[in-house]
Amino acid sequence: MDYSARIAKIEESKTIAVSTAANKLTAAGEDVVSFGAGEPDFPTPDFIKEAAVEGMKKGYTGYTSASGLPELKEAAVTKFAADYSHQYSTDEVIVCNGGKQVLFNGLSAILEEGDEVLIPKPYWVSYPELVKLAGGKPVLIETKAENKYKVKAEELRNAISKNTKAVIINSPSNPDGHFYSASELEELIGVLIERDIFIISDEIYDKLLYDNKEFKSMIELFPQLKDKLLVVNGMSKSYSMTGWRVGFGFANQEWIKNMAKIQSHTTSNVNTIAQYASAKALANDQLKEIIKERRDVYQQRRDLTAELLAEIKGLKAIKPAGAFYFFIDISELKGRKINGEKIDGSLSFADLLLQEKKVAVVPGIAFGMDDFVRISFALGEERIEEGIKRIKDFVESLEA
Repeated sequence: MDYSARIAKIEESKTIAVSTAANKLTAAGEDVVSFGAGEPDFPTPDFIKEAAVEGMKKGYTGYTSASGLPELKEAAVTKFAADYSHQYSTDEVIVCNGGKQVLFNGLSAILEEGDEVLIPKPYWVSYPELVKLAGGKPVLIETKAENKYKVKAEELRNAISKNTKAVIINSPSNPDGHFYSASELEELIGVLIERDIFIISDEIYDKLLYDNKEFKSMIELFPQLKDKLLVVNGMSKSYSMTGWRVGFGFANQEWIKNMAKIQSHTTSNVNTIAQYASAKALANDQLKEIIKERRDVYQQRRDLTAELLAEIKGLKAIKPAGAFYFFIDISELKGRKINGEKIDGSLSFADLLLQEKKVAVVPGIAFGMDDFVRISFALGEERIEEGIKRIKDFVESLEA
């Protein structure tokens, strides 16, 4: 029997593969420093967990509307308006099983077979695969180190074809933490507004921006784009709720209606208890202070990581403006060996580092750039120091 040729073209998530390999070693008793996970190491705040218990006791255990619990949709648009001065209606938001489902539903609602979606490199690992799953064709845009890997207007213009249907912008970015200022976004929008192109703005790391930089949502900056803009956000990163699987999509009513139609036949509603707890979380004043405290900790970790990496000859990295990742250039190490095995790219670097020093990093090829690896600084300072010490030992032990 033949399985789907379309699914055969989809790559498995390499970030999940790295975490799986690290977990196996840990289970076998090895002391592994894992820089692979793209999730906060802080626990979900207690008042959110208590709200989940309250929801169960109150009997919030049945189905909700496929597009989301009304209380959560109301809380989501209220919080969004408070943060970004743009008032969506509850008909203009959908609650999905994490940001991935927001993206999949959003893409599926607009793409015809063969439509092109522009994705600047480096990109989050799932963007190209989600485009393929939705029937589209990912078109990757090369970016430059001197621009901190942010796509420029001319690069975007040159990538547009008659088949271009949408573009995905991620700011702050996974895997390298770059952030587009309002003026930089204005240049990009100037190109897109010339054409009838949908814009997907992935803003999942909006609360994790450092050095007192101010985040503004795409819709706040360009309200005239509402008919062609999908804003992606969720509870996972900022609120330490990765496993709760609550994502939000904000868009015009027609786009949301079509996304809800897809969801009604695939997953139906997000876990009702998680939705109830999320509604309570968004309405709680404690949340802002918790986020600030944790963001300050992340910034300290970022600065520590930058200092330690700078001491390793052969590695180069740009200090991230947001999120919690460093994207490290390992190109100078290609061709070097350890125990007779050669580094020929990010996969071999990551495999050998895990094998020799028990440090897990994500190969840059997962993000479209094979001369890089990604590390997360969402772990304690002692583990960061230990892990980077091991990386330094590994690099210094390489032979020409």
